[in-house]
Amino acid sequence: MYPSMNLGLTRYIEVALGDHMTSQLAEFVKRQKRFLGDAAHELGSPVARIQFGLGALEQRLEGSNQERVQDVMEDVEEMSKLIRELLAFSRAEMNSSAVELEEILLLPVVEAAVRREVTPTVQIDVQVDPEISVIASADLLTRALANLLRNAAKYAGNAGPVTVAAERKDGQAILVVKDSGPGVAKEYLDHLFDPFFRPEPSRDRDSGGVGLGMAIVKTCVAACQGTVSARNREPKGFAVTIRLGC
Repeated sequence: MYPSMNLGLTRYIEVALGDHMTSQLAEFVKRQKRFLGDAAHELGSPVARIQFGLGALEQRLEGSNQERVQDVMEDVEEMSKLIRELLAFSRAEMNSSAVELEEILLLPVVEAAVRREVTPTVQIDVQVDPEISVIASADLLTRALANLLRNAAKYAGNAGPVTVAAERKDGQAILVVKDSGPGVAKEYLDHLFDPFFRPEPSRDRDSGGVGLGMAIVKTCVAACQGTVSARNREPKGFAVTIRLGC
């Protein structure tokens, strides 16, 4: 009798402590995300003023001095991009619980993302039935798709068209963004959606990325109560699959 009571009490304490630690950890993560967003917001104004000042200064200089200012302006622009991505990431994270989901047609959302990211050198093929609808936030889903199209155009745009296709299956809408580029090393696939993860840091830095694009995609899709996954295609190419309720 007593041993079983002790075991029950021990189990109760373990569960209680586990719940308390989980709650504390969740609150800590929430505070960290709020701080991240607040810090990025506060940095935005001074960085914008620096950019404005450097632009005015550049017009007054010549030769090597002008080149030095241009170098500094490139660094400040990289900092500005980081701030914008931090803001987008933190806003998606902090607002996910307050997102209002509704039934929306998928094709207009895809077309909005394509318009946002279209470039003369990249062909984007849309293969979406205009009757497919999903339960989601149009703004968040557009942001997620725009990030995926931007990545595809950046790393695989010269290898052929980028395709956005969708179908209904088992009560879900399955949306796939795929390209014919080099793909991603297999060991990196499980980490692609981690914040600040960059498979090739030098390449992402040169292209202005800071490793938040895919994390923003995951956050936006999760806020729409969907899932996202990535895989390499055979014989070559890369594909990201988003699954949403419909």
